[in-house]
Amino acid sequence: MSNSSTKLKILLFSLTGHIKNKIKKTNLEKFGSDSPLKNTDIKNKIKNTLLKKYGVDNSFKSSEIKDKMKKTFLTNYGVDWPSKSEFIKKKKEKSYLDKYGVSSILKLDWVREKAKDRYFEKYGVNFGNMTEDMILKMKENKNKKWIDRVLNDNKDLIYISTDYDSKIHKFKCSEGHVFEIPYVILVQRNSVKTTICTTCNPIEKNISGLEKQLLSFIKNNYNGEILENQKIIPPYEIDIYLPQLKLGFDFNGLWWHSEINKNSNYHLNKTELSDKLGIKLIHIYEDDWLLKGDIVKSRILNLLGKSNKIYARKCQVREINNNKLVRSFLEKNHIQGFVGSLIKIGLFYEDELVSVMTFGKNRKFMSQKSEDGHFEMLRFCNKMNTNVIGGASKLFKYFIKNYNPIEVISYADRSWSKGDLYEKLGFIFLHKTPPNYYYIINGVRKHRFGFRKDKLIKDGFDKDKTEHQIMIERGLFRIYDSGSLKYVYVDENRIEKNTI
Repeated sequence: MSNSSTKLKILLFSLTGHIKNKIKKTNLEKFGSDSPLKNTDIKNKIKNTLLKKYGVDNSFKSSEIKDKMKKTFLTNYGVDWPSKSEFIKKKKEKSYLDKYGVSSILKLDWVREKAKDRYFEKYGVNFGNMTEDMILKMKENKNKKWIDRVLNDNKDLIYISTDYDSKIHKFKCSEGHVFEIPYVILVQRNSVKTTICTTCNPIEKNISGLEKQLLSFIKNNYNGEILENQKIIPPYEIDIYLPQLKLGFDFNGLWWHSEINKNSNYHLNKTELSDKLGIKLIHIYEDDWLLKGDIVKSRILNLLGKSNKIYARKCQVREINNNKLVRSFLEKNHIQGFVGSLIKIGLFYEDELVSVMTFGKNRKFMSQKSEDGHFEMLRFCNKMNTNVIGGASKLFKYFIKNYNPIEVISYADRSWSKGDLYEKLGFIFLHKTPPNYYYIINGVRKHRFGFRKDKLIKDGFDKDKTEHQIMIERGLFRIYDSGSLKYVYVDENRIEKNTI
């Protein structure tokens, strides 16, 4: 190290110490302590603000604050709590090594001695000499923290008891069912935010509580024949089948349909076999049902012919420059939500936005080159519970007329679509894409693009391991869809057929 850089470090260190002392002095003069948080008036003010805003006197008691924190941690580190992040763990290890010469603070003799003293003060014996009653008390304390977390996430549950030997928990749900659930299943269900009760949602995957909700919704809105769990596409079953419409529904619980329980082609195989029989099979994923239930139900009603009808000829076409309006519309009405776009076109019925179609340049992560005159149709949807008859055609014709594209590509999600709409718009079918995968994080499918190996390495993970190995070690599993159908629209006057 050069002499000048050493002097600079010494100067910075002394300045840091000076600033710290100045802050302490200011706090002592202003609050009577070296930190504002030690001042009773400040602490009471913080408590009152929290009570007024969130109804709690401590930020960690608020589910709203904890959810915000989890969302931030998931965005920044891919985990719902910092201590679960390998990047943060390695950073802590480095700090301990630099400061104490050990990789963990628990390896320091004085820390171990302090822990022993705490056990002795609390229980009157060293840790190794603890009685069964003392150990049981420790288990009860640890169990209480875990149960409190479960109850906070599931307000309808009432805790009854825990058998510590078998690790079986007993609860009562809002339906009045008293049920027992193993610790492992409880962890799984709580992490993916599904129904905890083993009566409402049996552990044996015959038919889950959420699947019953889907079945009930269809029964309430359809009078034709409904078949349940039929082996129409052997060796697989279709959960709910409407033979008169040749329409099937599969409910895909995230845990049961993850790579732990299903192979990567499971959903694709069911879709392919259904297609061969002329059956339109809809895959409804658990997180969509729980978090986007209104959109899912609206799409089902449309398939059942129960949507309100508006004719496109009665609507006005307008380009939309208000990005907030488009974002709000797509978040409320499109199953995949909002995506940024270059061109946004809407249909307005009596001055209300009822249909949106958006376009952009070809996306790099979809392995497409961005070229002038080449576009991707990114989103199309109608207002919930509304079928704008001829709406897609009217919007697309406007785009062709005003933007004169050489080529437009788009993808039909095979979980919901057989590509009929694209064929009506004059698109040509190109090919099927393989199943895409997502990671299940906190009960939601997250696109794999956010967990590429290069990104994981930048976050401090082992470069010698694959993306999949890193994610498995973090306890994060894949779930696969049925792939997509790729379509292209070309202006035959502007492009030679052999370039497609």
